[in-house]
Amino acid sequence: MVRGKIQIKKIENTTSRQVTFSKRRSGLLKKAHELSVLCDAQVAAIIFSQKGRLYDFASSDIQKTIKRYAEYKGEYFVAESHPTEQYVQVSFYISVLSHFYVSSITYRNLY
Repeated sequence: MVRGKIQIKKIENTTSRQVTFSKRRSGLLKKAHELSVLCDAQVAAIIFSQKGRLYDFASSDIQKTIKRYAEYKGEYFVAESHPTEQYVQVSFYISVLSHFYVSSITYRNLY
């Protein structure tokens, strides 16, 4: 039996939307884990639900992965800037991402 194609648009029914989110979230995190194991890749996935709940997966230390991502994106997008401006932008971006992630984990552990 062939699965039918679905139209990609917002699901209006709240219950159906939540069920779809849960299934697709778990599928995405499972694929991230499989990719990290099969290909020895450094993988990090951060997902926030509509209500702001955090779901994440990291094959290694997520803060190091975020730092690596921020450094790469900073170098890639700010290559034409002055070196000191680039360092400040990347450092600020890394600190904001790391602080946000740690705050989210702390908040999640409280509830």
